[in-house]
Amino acid sequence: MKVRRELAYAFGLCCLLRAGALTPAKAQSDGAGSSCADLRGQLEEAQQYVHRNNFPRAIQVLRLAFDACPRSSAAGVELTKAYVAAREFREAERTAKKVLEIDADSEAAQFLLAYSYFMQERFAETGNLLRPFLARHPENAGAHKLMGLTLFFYKEYVAAERELSIAHQKDPNDREAFYYLGRVYYTQNNFPPAVQVFSRLIALDPDDYKASDNLALCYEAMGRNREAEAIFKKAQESAKKKNAAYDWAYANLAELLIKQDRAPEAIPFASQALKIGPQSARNNYLLGKALAAKGEPEASVPYFQQAIQLDSNYPEPHYALGQAYQKLHENEKARREFELFEQAKKRLPTKKQ
Repeated sequence: MKVRRELAYAFGLCCLLRAGALTPAKAQSDGAGSSCADLRGQLEEAQQYVHRNNFPRAIQVLRLAFDACPRSSAAGVELTKAYVAAREFREAERTAKKVLEIDADSEAAQFLLAYSYFMQERFAETGNLLRPFLARHPENAGAHKLMGLTLFFYKEYVAAERELSIAHQKDPNDREAFYYLGRVYYTQNNFPPAVQVFSRLIALDPDDYKASDNLALCYEAMGRNREAEAIFKKAQESAKKKNAAYDWAYANLAELLIKQDRAPEAIPFASQALKIGPQSARNNYLLGKALAAKGEPEASVPYFQQAIQLDSNYPEPHYALGQAYQKLHENEKARREFELFEQAKKRLPTKKQ
């Protein structure tokens, strides 16, 4: 599912660490009685585990602290953040709600609850929580960013642009908010400001592979294909330097080459994209498409079939599989795939402006 793949790259944890984190001294004052006497020490211990990315151990320490001191919103907030860091979003949701039972006005708990909804792809609930939150906390850059991303996935691009612009104005150092602002510009076919955003990100970090990949997409859309090809390759090299499992730059270059009737050149890039992201329907589709364009319809069929199995709502593999069956003189199978293509097209969400 494309939304889920976007989420894999969306919204780093840095904003969570800035979102209302309480100091140990304040945390200690939240306690009550002897059971909370060592709360500050427990929170400091857990923070050390978080810094070492030992989230299970941090969760264990924080869960004991919150159980011993159940009226401490500080312990609950830190436990919620640890669950988020460990990508245990249902537990993060449950704990954030417990904190809000203690302290209904906790800015951190409200934000973390919205974030846990977002990462579970519960975008309606995210938006419903963020709207009143932003009315109370209009200076919270992270919340504007999260609302912008929610609207982005809802395809409400004009509103997403507004929220991400506010997030960037309030926190110019948040590169991720700036990156997604560029993505909104690109999605709206507003390429000049998108090019400015991605070029600026590359100037800040020459090995920002996502920015390079998206700059190449802009150049491709603008008809500057030679530049696009070179920058896709730069994105691939930057991802290698950072040991990032990033398949998009390979898939995007493969697609560009297929469009230019350079299928033999596209096959290695499509193969590498599939090697990095074997569960991507698009990667399977692109390799099948390259093989079909090279004149190997029989070899293409398993990749189209796998793409459909991974995402039955993806129309293009049905059409391409139908074409492959036609070339293999399996006309009844071809007819069925063309019908499924039309059905899948009707299920696609409409693009909102």
